[in-house]
Amino acid sequence: MNDYTEQIHSIKQKLIQAKQADVDFKVFGASSHKYEINPPANINEVEAFEKRYGIQLPECYRSFILNIGNGGPSYQNSGAGPFYGIYPFGKNVGDLIYGNPEKYLKESCVLKPNIADDYWDNITAVLHCDNTSNEDYYATIGRIYSGVLPIGFQGCTYLHGLILNGPYKGKVVNLEMSADEAPKFTYEKTFLDWYERWLDEVISGKLISNSPSWFGYK
Repeated sequence: MNDYTEQIHSIKQKLIQAKQADVDFKVFGASSHKYEINPPANINEVEAFEKRYGIQLPECYRSFILNIGNGGPSYQNSGAGPFYGIYPFGKNVGDLIYGNPEKYLKESCVLKPNIADDYWDNITAVLHCDNTSNEDYYATIGRIYSGVLPIGFQGCTYLHGLILNGPYKGKVVNLEMSADEAPKFTYEKTFLDWYERWLDEVISGKLISNSPSWFGYK
């Protein structure tokens, strides 16, 4: 098990520095979350969630919600983070796998970085058939986004998700909710690395702009 104590401390300090660097909230989404984050989640709540869905959260994300914070003043009560922030723990879990997260969150993730066009076309083919039933459509979406926890809203139909299992467990991936576009994995190995890079780019001034930066896409 990784010990994220040092990185957690660094992120707490950088949250303060980011707010000082962007006093006018020019970074996309900052006017909503204001670099604020509510107190951490309760360990009992986290363990109950894991038991309910039959999963084990990536330790990097678990460390964040238990030691840094959980939710805030932004969209859907999200706390400070890229775009419109990080969802409150346990909320909006069905944003990708409509109505049946109990089934699909624990199943193996089929997504991977640099996904080939033919692979993506193959797993999404049913979605583009005129005679696809609602049942088949939602089952297909569920399989495509199995093992992915929605963790924040980017605007329009885009989200950032957290890979829950497999070789990419703990990585953040950018997703289009209806699977019209292939996923775009972020470069960082863990959620905490991704979150800290966002803070670094706010502090450096790189993200201070009145237009979307598409952080994590390039």
